[in-house]
Amino acid sequence: MTTAHVEAYFNALSTRDNLRIVPHLADDIVLRGPIFPEPTLGKDAVVEVLTGFLETIDTLEVKLRFASDRDVAVFFSFTCDGVTVDGNEHLHLNENGFIDQIEVAWRPLPSAVLVQEVFANKLGFAPMRLVPASEV
Repeated sequence: MTTAHVEAYFNALSTRDNLRIVPHLADDIVLRGPIFPEPTLGKDAVVEVLTGFLETIDTLEVKLRFASDRDVAVFFSFTCDGVTVDGNEHLHLNENGFIDQIEVAWRPLPSAVLVQEVFANKLGFAPMRLVPASEV
């Protein structure tokens, strides 16, 4: 299976071009990531989240990419307000090669939470917080 949609998708992310991400996503895409606790469902909703992400970050650089059948793993780093975050995405491709699932992880956790807070404040939803176990 070709990973052309994944390559074009990450090229669009790297250049922060939200319009160029759209043609690579399946209509029924599911996004699981560090921004919202619940999955984001459907192309329009995922594009909205990704657009907000691209408007929030300063840079994104792909470090490593590899594929097995319809699964692709991509490792990258991005910066936001002077904070660098390392991330990885597991992408699944449908039978036509479009991205139908994205699962995102960011680290280190304190930096990921800082970026999520910037993103939340920008889009007007409640930011997550890191709290000591004693406060839970």
